[in-house]
Amino acid sequence: LYERPAGANSYRLVVREGMAGAPRVLIDPNIEKQDGVHISLDWWKASDDGKHLVYGISKAGSEDSVIHVMETATGKVLPERIPRAQYAGPQLLPDGSGFFYNQLGKEGLPPTDPQYFLRSRTLLHRLGTDPKDDVPVFGQGLHDNVVVRDSEFPVIGVTAGSTWTLGILIPGVAPETRIWIAPTADVIAGKARWRLVCEAEDQVLNVAVDGDDLYVHTFKDAPRYKVLKTSARAPDLKTASVAVAESDRVLQGIGLARDGLYITDMDGGIGRLRRLGRDGRITEIALPLEGTVSVLFADPAHEGLYASSENYITPASIYRVKDGKAVDSRLTTPPPYDLSGFRQTRMFATARDGTKIPLTVVHRPDAKKSGDNVVLIDAYGSYGQSADPYFSPRLLPFVEQGGILVTAHVRGGGEYGRAWHLAGQKATKANTWRDAIDAAEHMIKEGWTRPGKISVEGTSAGGILATNCLTERPDLWAVVYNRVGSSNTYRMSFTPGGPANFDEFGDPNTEAGFKALVGMDGYYRIKDGTAYPAVLATAGMTDPRVPAWQGAKFSERVRAASSSGKPVLLRVEFEAGHGIGSTRQQADEEYADAFAFIFWQSGDGRYAVKA
Repeated sequence: LYERPAGANSYRLVVREGMAGAPRVLIDPNIEKQDGVHISLDWWKASDDGKHLVYGISKAGSEDSVIHVMETATGKVLPERIPRAQYAGPQLLPDGSGFFYNQLGKEGLPPTDPQYFLRSRTLLHRLGTDPKDDVPVFGQGLHDNVVVRDSEFPVIGVTAGSTWTLGILIPGVAPETRIWIAPTADVIAGKARWRLVCEAEDQVLNVAVDGDDLYVHTFKDAPRYKVLKTSARAPDLKTASVAVAESDRVLQGIGLARDGLYITDMDGGIGRLRRLGRDGRITEIALPLEGTVSVLFADPAHEGLYASSENYITPASIYRVKDGKAVDSRLTTPPPYDLSGFRQTRMFATARDGTKIPLTVVHRPDAKKSGDNVVLIDAYGSYGQSADPYFSPRLLPFVEQGGILVTAHVRGGGEYGRAWHLAGQKATKANTWRDAIDAAEHMIKEGWTRPGKISVEGTSAGGILATNCLTERPDLWAVVYNRVGSSNTYRMSFTPGGPANFDEFGDPNTEAGFKALVGMDGYYRIKDGTAYPAVLATAGMTDPRVPAWQGAKFSERVRAASSSGKPVLLRVEFEAGHGIGSTRQQADEEYADAFAFIFWQSGDGRYAVKA
């Protein structure tokens, strides 16, 4: 179980003997440092028998994981250490004697090198042996019929109780995976003859192995996704049957259990759960809460699954789903604070081309339409990722102080499937930030706020949205909050993470890709003498995804160009990265600074800087 005790800075990992057993701490980053800085537990995977734990540790939020192995009964950490394991994705062998893992390319390269993420491979490690003797099993130059591109991430997929292993090539951020299959025994012995399951043109996201059958999650000829069924021994998608047809919902994911295939859907912003039973019938499973549904654990050896559900004003609860019913597992406890003072409302804005843009609005029960309301619009719109509602207590003080939080489900995300994603990608990327601008105009038109009282936030790839909102409509905003954002998109192409993003934003080595990148690059659109709003940009010095110089370059350019005299701030965390490994205190302090800045620049005297 992954838990954070009250007041602790980081999550720790504990184990229980049975559901009612007392928790025993295995890993606690709160009490350990390396080289004087905090550490993060990046990922972990337990063996099927529970005897060993494989986990990744990194320093100062860098995500630069080093693999460790623990004997869970004693807490003893084995001597092997395996570096360059940010995307390790460990898969334990059926007998628990070792594991497959992905290791990033060339030894000795620093994480800042543009080649750092290229030419990774999957290796087999045997417990208790020297990692220098680990055997490559999947990657470049290993199999004549598996051609691996430099930017692809080769990983292995092992399903408990199955005799089959998947070889998966993840193409950076693109959803179209290429997948092969071979008998597990042959892969372990180094004699695998990989058989092709799908190529990129088959538009497959994921595959679940069920005995000698494969369930294939695809969006080919199905913009809202469907599931096909084919043979593991002789996979052929051309003759595959349709196991779950496309519907008006977005079929987000699949998970296999002993009693069938579980399906998570997005239904107009509300998560749904279904099961394809062994009898071929699909049944709906009612959940007590309308919100985001996540499958936490599903295994072919066990009946049912564990799933969580949450929204912006209700913390996640974990449910045991079995026999078609969802029952509270009591693995989570109610929060020690009153949430009755918050409401979540659904609205729709109309974009300039007539498209309906969903808005999720968090507000107090007594919120009234007024031009004096302070509004913050948060939006992302990249990679086909939906901005699913999630519970975070650090967001609620903004609402408690009278603010209104709006999540704009802009194009480029996945709220309405593949078509919604493609409508905000590369040459159509302008739809992403213009949807956010039109969402702001909607809130103004409906009387909820006015220009100068509304701010916009974009994080990571959402920095493309934030920077272009700044340059296209500087008159609209009180603050543009650019969180570890991609702020100079063309130059991002030459960073370590650049090649993995070519499929999403454009390849600078092609004419179309170059034009797309420059067209969405907000940095190049900053004009001298323009009255820009206040800006808060953030950066993490160990960020492996968006280098700190991006936020620094952007904020200094705005400061030099702006004629408004409004503050342009760069907030830097020197012991943090992209935010993924940040401590609770680091995240709390950033949001406290950001919200205070937004209220101040929106004219709220409570937060004005005192002379």
